[in-house]
Amino acid sequence: MYKKTLTVFVILCLTTLTIYSQNKDEVKEPHKYGGWYCPDNLGGFPAVNIFDWEDVPVVNGRMPTQEETRNGMSLIFVDEKKYSDVVPLEMTMPRLATYYNNYSKRVEFVIVIQAFKIDKDSIVGFRYLNGGNGSSRFNEVNFLSNYEIDMIPSSRFISQSIKIQATQDVIWKILTKPEYAETFQPTFDKENNLDTDWRKASNVNYSYPNSGDQTSAYADKLFGSFYIQNDYNHNQYNEKFLLRENESTKETELIIVCGPFGDDYNTQQEIISHWAKQVKKISESHQTFSIVQ
Repeated sequence: MYKKTLTVFVILCLTTLTIYSQNKDEVKEPHKYGGWYCPDNLGGFPAVNIFDWEDVPVVNGRMPTQEETRNGMSLIFVDEKKYSDVVPLEMTMPRLATYYNNYSKRVEFVIVIQAFKIDKDSIVGFRYLNGGNGSSRFNEVNFLSNYEIDMIPSSRFISQSIKIQATQDVIWKILTKPEYAETFQPTFDKENNLDTDWRKASNVNYSYPNSGDQTSAYADKLFGSFYIQNDYNHNQYNEKFLLRENESTKETELIIVCGPFGDDYNTQQEIISHWAKQVKKISESHQTFSIVQ
């Protein structure tokens, strides 16, 4: 992605969005130095458990090099020879903050890993706890005090990937077609507690009973890769499913990020692992059948 005054190195982005401040009624236009939302950049910026946020790599005291914007240490590269007025803000990172995400329609925790001033505008780059990255104006994030950070419950994300010998088109049908819902339900609903019409409120054949109300949903092909993201209001629960196909081998990697989970982490980890294996088994059987046909 290229901006007028700097280069941003990311893997995938949904779109450049209108930026909302912490006051959700005040709308601002995206600034020309960023204002993007890349929740699917799970390779460059994987999910971070809340008790690990201070350990993410950063660049302090100077502007990052081009390589550092590629390796996850920072987000935005500015050519200082062309833009001599750019300076890093005098603050030590990483910093934990909250940010109203217009896409997920909720306030989310973010880890600020870059802050600089250019053309009289102060910019921050951050990574989401649930994976991916974004940017905003400095005054659109709310930095948390030590007390506020200490009050955040301990929780963890489940991050898994599995290689499947099938094309992403085949896997996508298995993941999203409602006719497969009953096949997968026993893997995550052993007690059969879900309402009979649970699939009508979901875009994927998976459900977490403690997710709360859904605030946003996305399921479509994005820059050549299928991607699903569902956001909920309980404990900032989120689920992401990304398919990356190797066009030469037709092997596809299914990347899963769900959470955060509390005391039920181990239980949900086992459930999701079993569910992913079922996706692999059924997808590969359908791929084989398709080839035979």
